[in-house]
Amino acid sequence: MKMIKQTRFLSALVMLFSIVLIFASCDECKDLECNTGTGETDANGNCYCDCPNGYSGSNCEVQDLCFNVECPTNAECDATDGECYCNPGYEGSDCNTLIRAKYFASYSGQDVCPSGTYTYTASILTSAQGVEYMIIQGFGGFGNSPSAGCPANPFNIVAKVVDTDNFLIQEQTPAACNLRITSGDSSGADNLGFRDSTTGIITLTYTVVFTDTTPPAGETCDMVLSPL
Repeated sequence: MKMIKQTRFLSALVMLFSIVLIFASCDECKDLECNTGTGETDANGNCYCDCPNGYSGSNCEVQDLCFNVECPTNAECDATDGECYCNPGYEGSDCNTLIRAKYFASYSGQDVCPSGTYTYTASILTSAQGVEYMIIQGFGGFGNSPSAGCPANPFNIVAKVVDTDNFLIQEQTPAACNLRITSGDSSGADNLGFRDSTTGIITLTYTVVFTDTTPPAGETCDMVLSPL
């Protein structure tokens, strides 16, 4: 009988000790540094941080600034600051204004070049490349006569809208033309065009290279497009 009592007593001690260990482990997990989260114990008795929605990392130290941020249709949340910014080609408080639409018009063009001053008409139209692109149709008056080495009529150049007042014309060689539009400066940077938001007048300095000459000849021209 005495042996049975001792066995029961030892079993009770083991159980009590196990319970103490479990609670000690739980307490240890509760004290885990979890920032915005709480310390928990997994099925194997290991401590981990249970992070709330919008937080991650071993100590819940990484915050997703875009969590629960709803942006307009044409905008995306920036993970660095949690703010909504319009996608390229859009502007406005609701990012619903198509920037390039402000450029769409017919223009009277005048290009002042070393070889002379040239007048012509041009139009800025939509482009299928994306909402931030547009086409300058009749660019520089090139292609208005077959003898100019550009049988394509009218001459089209693709421009990329930067914002309401600025656009870029990257180096390009239009199809069926013996010329290439390159940078307007010696640094090799893209041509930067400017639109006056009050008058709608567009100015641009560009360089054209005629590829059908030996060696290829080129000149830099100052363009002014005035809305008709």
